[in-house]
Amino acid sequence: MLSRPGCASAAGPPFQRQYWADNLRVLVIAAVVVFHAATAYLGGTSWYFMQRTSSAAWSALVFPGEVIAVFALGPLFLVAGWFSARSVAHRGAGAFARARLLRLGLPLLAFIFLINGLADYVGLLRQDRHPNLAGLLGSSFGLGPMWFVAALLTFSLAYALLRRLHVPAVECSRSAAQVLAAAAALIAVTAFLTWQRWPLDDATTFLDARWAEWPQGAVLFALGARAGQAGSLVDLTARARQLGWTALAAVAALAVALGYEQERGNLGSALHGAGWPTILMAVLYGVISVAFSVWFTAIIRARWTGSGPLRARAGQASYATYFLHPLVLTAVMVLFGPLALAPELKFLIVAVVAVPACFLAGYTGNRLLSVSKALLTAN
Repeated sequence: MLSRPGCASAAGPPFQRQYWADNLRVLVIAAVVVFHAATAYLGGTSWYFMQRTSSAAWSALVFPGEVIAVFALGPLFLVAGWFSARSVAHRGAGAFARARLLRLGLPLLAFIFLINGLADYVGLLRQDRHPNLAGLLGSSFGLGPMWFVAALLTFSLAYALLRRLHVPAVECSRSAAQVLAAAAALIAVTAFLTWQRWPLDDATTFLDARWAEWPQGAVLFALGARAGQAGSLVDLTARARQLGWTALAAVAALAVALGYEQERGNLGSALHGAGWPTILMAVLYGVISVAFSVWFTAIIRARWTGSGPLRARAGQASYATYFLHPLVLTAVMVLFGPLALAPELKFLIVAVVAVPACFLAGYTGNRLLSVSKALLTAN
């Protein structure tokens, strides 16, 4: 356990389906789909297809949406680290690394060289651009939302290498509160340093890799791996209520700080400068990253452990859904493109339609892959 002195590293019980983790993935990925639909109609970052609103009231939702988006993937990194530690303990570092390369690396390459170009092509169909598919596939390279998978693959391989070189013992003399505080501080320091080169609001990096968000993911992955080595998430998530209030207070402070800097016309420099405003942003960023991710994981783990037939299928298809959702979501947007509806109304309709459509596509893709594997094995 994390907070009991003298405890040893543990692999935990044999693998069983963790339905709460499936439910967490489903909820986060559904939120990602809705957020990307919002960027197409309400504003924010660019998307493959856009019909932006001119309403100031709806545009005001962009800021809270962006804040949510910055921290929404944190729980996935945390849970991924936890599962990775258990997988390495049971399978070995080499087998784990090979499995990660296949499960994450191949889809990543497929997205960069195929899905991203296809989504660009579909998005341009309704904009009278007369796109050339071959040209787009040959030039439209980017990670898009798959920056998350690129980061996860990097962290997984680095963790496998560390475990291969040296099997770390879990130091249990520190309390969970000390570990969480150290994680928040580490995110703050590494994020501040990273933002000097790659600001949080800059998506023009190589392949749109979003380097500014990697420190958050790396530390949360390590935090989850530490809990996985100890064999339990219980100590890490024991103070969920306090962490929830801490995250809420830090978000409020962040909103006030950003609003103040925006009023002064210094918002850009506050996100990538070297002064006190950027230091404050980094500290709040670290606190929210850890407090929200652990709180959200604890809430789902404690209260959403069921598994109905639809929920189970969605959980199994969650990774394929994330991989395919840019193409599927863009296709849904293009289908609704000719309708003479306000962008705000289109956003609501597309969000309702696209979430199940994306999960259906993910489930279908999983089924087709399973059938292909069965045929290859039979032959």
